[in-house]
Amino acid sequence: MTRSRSPLATAALAVALAACRTATVAPAAAAAPEGPPPEPSPGIDTTAIDRSARPCDDFYRFACGAWMDRTRLPADKARWTRSFDEMRERNAWKLRAILEEQAAGRVDPQDRYGALTGQLYAACMDEGAVEARGLDDLRAAWAELDAVRDARSLGQAVARLHGQGLPVLFRFGSMQDRRDSTQVIGVVAQGGLSLPDRDYYLGEEPRKADTRAAFREHLVKMLRLAGEGAQAAEADAAAVMGLETALAGSQWTRAEMREPERTYNRLDRPGVEKAAPLFPWEAYLAARGQGGLQAVSVSTPRMLEKVNDLLAATPPEAWRAYLRLHLLSSLAEERALPRAFVEADFAFRAAWFSGQKVLPPRWKHCVGLVDRTLGEALGQAFVRRHFAGEAREKAQALVAGVEAAMGRRLAGLAWMDEPTRAQARQKLGKVGNKIGYPERWRVYDGVVVRRDSLVRSLLSVQAFEAGRRLAKIGRPVERGEWNMTPPTVNAYWSPPLAEMVFPAGILQPPMYAAGAPDAVNHGAVGFVVGHELTHGFDDQGRKYDGQGNLADWWSPPVGKAFEERAACVNRQYSGYVAVDDVKLDGRLTLGENLSDLGGLALSYAAWQASRAGRPPEAAVAGFSPEQQFFLSAAQIWCEVASPENRRLRALTDPHSPGRWRVNGPLSNMPPFAEAFGCKAGDAMVRAERCEVW
Repeated sequence: MTRSRSPLATAALAVALAACRTATVAPAAAAAPEGPPPEPSPGIDTTAIDRSARPCDDFYRFACGAWMDRTRLPADKARWTRSFDEMRERNAWKLRAILEEQAAGRVDPQDRYGALTGQLYAACMDEGAVEARGLDDLRAAWAELDAVRDARSLGQAVARLHGQGLPVLFRFGSMQDRRDSTQVIGVVAQGGLSLPDRDYYLGEEPRKADTRAAFREHLVKMLRLAGEGAQAAEADAAAVMGLETALAGSQWTRAEMREPERTYNRLDRPGVEKAAPLFPWEAYLAARGQGGLQAVSVSTPRMLEKVNDLLAATPPEAWRAYLRLHLLSSLAEERALPRAFVEADFAFRAAWFSGQKVLPPRWKHCVGLVDRTLGEALGQAFVRRHFAGEAREKAQALVAGVEAAMGRRLAGLAWMDEPTRAQARQKLGKVGNKIGYPERWRVYDGVVVRRDSLVRSLLSVQAFEAGRRLAKIGRPVERGEWNMTPPTVNAYWSPPLAEMVFPAGILQPPMYAAGAPDAVNHGAVGFVVGHELTHGFDDQGRKYDGQGNLADWWSPPVGKAFEERAACVNRQYSGYVAVDDVKLDGRLTLGENLSDLGGLALSYAAWQASRAGRPPEAAVAGFSPEQQFFLSAAQIWCEVASPENRRLRALTDPHSPGRWRVNGPLSNMPPFAEAFGCKAGDAMVRAERCEVW
């Protein structure tokens, strides 16, 4: 269920957008009502239901229609959901209260790093300091890039920016070895683009061509704001477009990047050096503190070959322009530069990718920045104030119930032979669970934050995180580590660790409520648990064994049977419309769709098993417990979104839109049809029923 946030989303020129689509930059105070959304009542939201809709025709409309009709997309949002985004909003207000106390010097003695997080928040909130010195700090950082004269100096500059968290040219980091999950190795992965996806550079559709034209104009605008002359800015923009287009052409598509065998290529250091001999690997790795590194995997070998070609053909001034613009764009997105840069950045992204009307209030951005960069420091205070121990215990019990349901499901699968079933059971038995918060908190000793300089503070905390991740190489795997912060409203499955992780942020109403009926909690957070568990057995997860290694543990006939069932899901979702004439990519969304389908079935089975020997649950507002389960599951996906956001997500997001996360799996589930009296021929009863887990 995770969504990644691009660290290098770029900005653009408002002038170029006027001919196509405009975005108004209003004062931040106008972006949203002053106050968090109210806490929801436990149970299904009967006010969200559109009773004029027939549940067997369009259950999403039935469950969410009234809510969608009355809900306006907040001006500072591209998308708004009844559950996830309202929870994020409430959590943001809770974090704001903590950070404002810390920034004012009122630090709880239990918060080891409260002064640090308070300093970073204060630096982010000080717009006066940003206006006064942000551009000077940018130019000082740019001056370090002026030394790029040849391949060696380029490698040193790339190392410097990578060390500050900016993935220019390619990404370099650490990963568990997919063939030996006890080892941590280096990884070189495709990256270095400013636009959200390679297809924006390569696609021939008119809108993508228009996006490229607006992007080039934006580059000129940003460089002019930074002080470049018109002619130099035009030349630099052209150079950056050429470099990034060439890089885009060498990259795998997002659907291809979902194939773990394709993206695991243990070339090791000799192979990397052979693929791109012109890149100064020795100097680069030494600068990253990995001079002795030998074990390296490469996500996209042809990308390294293209890097080598570009090193041979690209003049130093083009490389300098490329690096400067990536640094500039990153700092503008983080609002570390004067407002003119921030507004240009926002105007481009809003017009072409988000549809937002106004910038979010600065405090929201600053809360997010601290959570992203010092999340476990901030998370300690959040957990202590806002996460009840009962929620953790209840979640543990619910997780155990869903895992037991998966065990029963494995036992009854007619298409799985006994040897494969035994391997699947072994994997299920090894699944680990992390709930709420880490058992051991991350240490941030050595991080330096300057209250008077957001640029330097930002680069400092990003450098800490980049260094922390690289330091894992060659060391024992840190099995207690978390890859989400405790306040995060999300969850994830880790293939190499074979574990599910549920932060405290998601274990709150309406996802989980202590006073809600079991049917409702199973429909909401139980759906999430089942979804994450199914990721361990989706089209990607099934390729990892119980030890977290990439290994084929399936007999050929069973593997073929799985692929046939997955192909049914691919066909189903490929027929769904995302927005206007844009359909979903069934391959890109396959893993999430399989996990929605399996997760909902597992949670329903777990809930049914939990009712054994207990009194029947009561009807609510005329809805039976079974109907409440499905309404609860549907209502966590109620959403409104801009057309721009829907287009972007159709191209880049492996998750389907809310409508299809509801109608897609439910139309395959006989218990749903039985609960609402749906018959063959109804839209919510698929003629070609898809079922995997």
